[in-house]
Amino acid sequence: MGEVQRGNRLLSNRTIAVSAVVLVLVVAVGCWVLLALYGRGTDADQARLESVRTVGTIVLGAGGFIALLLAARRQQTAEHDLATKRNDLLLREQANADARHDAAERRISDLYLKAAEQLGAEKAPVRLAGLYALERLAQDNPAHRQTIVNVISAYLRMPYEPRADGEHHRACREEREVRMTAQQILTGHLAPAGADRERFWADLDLDLGGAVLIDLKFHDCSLRNANFARARFLGQTSMLGIKFRGSTRFDDAVFEGEAWFAEAEFTDSTRFDGAAFLADARFDEATFFGATVFRRARFHGDARFEKTEFAGKVIFSEAVFSGNAEFARASFADEAYLPGVDFGRDARFVEVTFARDGWFINVEFGGNTDFKDVTFSEDVRFTGCTLDGVPYRPAEWKPRPEYEDLD
Repeated sequence: MGEVQRGNRLLSNRTIAVSAVVLVLVVAVGCWVLLALYGRGTDADQARLESVRTVGTIVLGAGGFIALLLAARRQQTAEHDLATKRNDLLLREQANADARHDAAERRISDLYLKAAEQLGAEKAPVRLAGLYALERLAQDNPAHRQTIVNVISAYLRMPYEPRADGEHHRACREEREVRMTAQQILTGHLAPAGADRERFWADLDLDLGGAVLIDLKFHDCSLRNANFARARFLGQTSMLGIKFRGSTRFDDAVFEGEAWFAEAEFTDSTRFDGAAFLADARFDEATFFGATVFRRARFHGDARFEKTEFAGKVIFSEAVFSGNAEFARASFADEAYLPGVDFGRDARFVEVTFARDGWFINVEFGGNTDFKDVTFSEDVRFTGCTLDGVPYRPAEWKPRPEYEDLD
């Protein structure tokens, strides 16, 4: 080790000075010898001196060229060493970043697993702690929000009977509080117009198919795809101003209390096939941009579609309106099909616009029916319609000549 250090030791100032003196002496001696040999001034001596000078110039030029090559080589080596060091630094930084990322992911996974385990706990306070832990985890880690929303939704889809007696009454009440908290976590983070924009979780899908939901309030929320098929809505359901930006399903859903969808927006296809509204249902000023299906829907209370805009195809076939049906100033921009609909009480279509086909085939009207100032555009039919058992066609309806023979 000592020999290696001595071999790589730098030249001292004394060695450099001695070498310079020796070099000067060698040059002086060389010049003296040249002058002694060829310094007599004859033409031959001058020619020899000129030859020596030329050879010296060539040698000096070659030496300079070699020096340039050595300098370029040193520069290349230095740049290569610098690039190597820089690359090594980047690799170390990337390794450190990967290590930090892996540590963070492990921490998130540990927290997630712990919170998920808490949701399965027997005691309600532990389940509540698990929900709040998941909420905090989703708030701090946007990439995991959809997964956590899926977990909370899966919890709400678990079987639950809200009415229990005896020894199960307390457990049922505690579970109700846990479920209400889960709903509030979802609704609190799905409203972009809230006071705290950072709490908004954007571009999420929601799957609550078959869930039991209690007094659900999705005011001014924004969802992508939403599935509420076979869901059971207890108490009042309020989705005022909600925006469904993807497909929306309420197939066979049951609304046991009032259902409010006023000013809601349904961007894509919307299905209420077989949905049951046991109390009043309000869709005032809602907008349906895609195809909308209320096939075999049952409205046991009043149904309000006042100023509702149906931009896509609408199907109400075999729907039952046991209460009043209010469609005043609604607009149907595409085809509207209402075959086999049963209006048990009043049905108002005042100032309604049918821009395309409208089929009222085998419709039963049971109360006051009003089509005042309605606008019929294309193929509109009232084939087989009855009012209190008597054949019925509104006085305001005049069939277009090309369709008159079809009715």
